[in-house]
Amino acid sequence: MKYLYIVIYSALVACSSGCSRQPENVNNPGDSSEVTIPGDHEEDESVNYEGIFNDPDIRLLTLKKQPFAFILRTGGQIMVDSRDIVVISAKTSGIIMFADHFLFPGVRTIKGQTLFTIPGGQMADNNTELRFRQISADLDKATADFERAKKLISEKIITEERYLSAKNEYEKLLLEYNNLSSTFTTGGNIVTVPENGYIKEIFVTEGQKVSSGDPLASIVLQHNIVLKADIPPDNINIINSFESANFTVGYSSKLFRTDEMNGRVISSGKSTGGNSFYIPIFFRIDLDPELIEGTFAEVYLMGKEISNAIVVPNTALMEEFGKIYVFVQHEDGDFIKRYISKGNSDGENTQVLTGLQENETIVASGASHVRLSMMTSTPGSHNH
Repeated sequence: MKYLYIVIYSALVACSSGCSRQPENVNNPGDSSEVTIPGDHEEDESVNYEGIFNDPDIRLLTLKKQPFAFILRTGGQIMVDSRDIVVISAKTSGIIMFADHFLFPGVRTIKGQTLFTIPGGQMADNNTELRFRQISADLDKATADFERAKKLISEKIITEERYLSAKNEYEKLLLEYNNLSSTFTTGGNIVTVPENGYIKEIFVTEGQKVSSGDPLASIVLQHNIVLKADIPPDNINIINSFESANFTVGYSSKLFRTDEMNGRVISSGKSTGGNSFYIPIFFRIDLDPELIEGTFAEVYLMGKEISNAIVVPNTALMEEFGKIYVFVQHEDGDFIKRYISKGNSDGENTQVLTGLQENETIVASGASHVRLSMMTSTPGSHNH
């Protein structure tokens, strides 16, 4: 009987002990922690992460209104001013002979340098050498006739009409002789360079027959060059905002600036070209020997300066589903995701049109660290 009482007592104690314990997966009503599920509403995602302030990759910036000039990055080309391209033409008919074996595009030329000679003695018609000899003989006769006429008119032996006829014949032959003799030698007509420059193109080959007026070569004079920049048609509304440009070329590490090269806008296209969908804008700049005509350039068009603009570094901008946002520091220390509407950029900074105010503090660099902290930590929910 005593043994039965002991068994019943032990069972009651075990039952009482089991009922006083709760299962491990049941929340304690006194626990105040909670998890916030990020939403799509502006300023409802935040994180208070004290380690952010000790991260050297994160920099905060308090916004102040400031002057800002935007930049449009595009492609372009180095060109020659059309007034500085001279086409050299043949003055007489004949057979082309090169004065040098190394007449190719890009070769430097000196004023007065002989490029070609055009012998005409072997031609049956338009024989320049024969024409020159005929004019020389005719000029000798006209000179003698005119000298005699001057003596006779002074003695009133001939009429005024005869004297003027002799004078007119002499002057016509003298002009024609001077025109031929300035470029003609016993070897033929001489073609020279008008000014210092370099050869752009050669239009003839050795031994080719040419006629008077035929183009022989084009020379680029060393005066000015032109920077052509291509603007997409969707930026036509700001084409008149560009006053200067910076540009680079593939064969140089130098950054060229039009405002340091006496540059100015000379024109902007009103339509796209025949082989391009872009609208051109042209800058006239001083000659730089380092620049090669015809090469392509990467151009940064500088817009007019805007005063009192809200500007953020490009490193502060984050993108989510096509929307741009930055992290703004709230007064309680939290970092809040703020969607913005951005304007133009200068390559380093971007103008903010809506979404930010002066004196607000943003994450200027290291925004990806803040986003990672938001994804891995347990942020609190804020209603502002």
